Amino acid sequence: MSEQQTQRVHEFTDEGIRVAKSILKMLREGRHNPSFYSAYLDPQNTLLRDYLQNTLPASPGLTAPIEPAVYVERRAFKNRLDAAEYIERRLSPIDASRVIGNAHLWSWLGMFYFDAVAHKDADGYPRLGSADVPFVIDPNARGRGENRHFAHRLMLAYEIYTRHGNDAWLMLDEPINSLTHFTDRLVGKPEVFRSKGVIRLAHMLYADPQTRKLKPGVAAGGNNQRPAGGVVRLIDVLDQLYMTYDVYGMTAEQILPLLPPEFVPFLPAA
Repeated sequence: MSEQQTQRVHEFTDEGIRVAKSILKMLREGRHNPSFYSAYLDPQNTLLRDYLQNTLPASPGLTAPIEPAVYVERRAFKNRLDAAEYIERRLSPIDASRVIGNAHLWSWLGMFYFDAVAHKDADGYPRLGSADVPFVIDPNARGRGENRHFAHRLMLAYEIYTRHGNDAWLMLDEPINSLTHFTDRLVGKPEVFRSKGVIRLAHMLYADPQTRKLKPGVAAGGNNQRPAGGVVRLIDVLDQLYMTYDVYGMTAEQILPLLPPEFVPFLPAA
């Protein structure tokens, strides 16, 4: 493995996060410039490749090496599980308190694995939305969407895996660069995402182990609609049940009998 492909893990300084965000802005604004993106795809290009893959990940003043020394290799990931297992294994020597929620560390990893995390169009050009948080978490951001730490693609994979393991198999089956309606709803409320029982329940109700896909009707209707028995309704019902029961501390099997009849079509076979 060449030195360019293997890198000691660093974490960004605040200035490093600022520079990383400026690079994302540059990529976003250059989206409609064919020559700009041709340069991006050229492995010899120094403007972007050096920043994204060489210079930026270990730049004095922008980054600091994390202790103890651990190393990662630049690679693609088959899905969220592949990414989570790899990163968890590589970061395991580091105390968990230095990993969980560490915006500076995850931002560095997000830029180091930019090519693995970014959506690509048919020509291979990265397609970026308006938010930086899939790659870079700005701990000082106050704008709408920028403080949704769970939207950081790699940190999300790691937290799903380390919190829930195989109980969240469908969420872990998804591509690393996706955030489906199903996953977005389950990670969008901290009490839902932290609950082992609720995440297991959602997979029991809505994930088909035969097709390894969602059952029909789970997330239909878009973000603002609530189809009967679907995942959005489940979250609504859990909020109602919480007035009487400690649903977020219960097991999936304890919650199931409390659900109203609209969830019957999704109940797992006995």
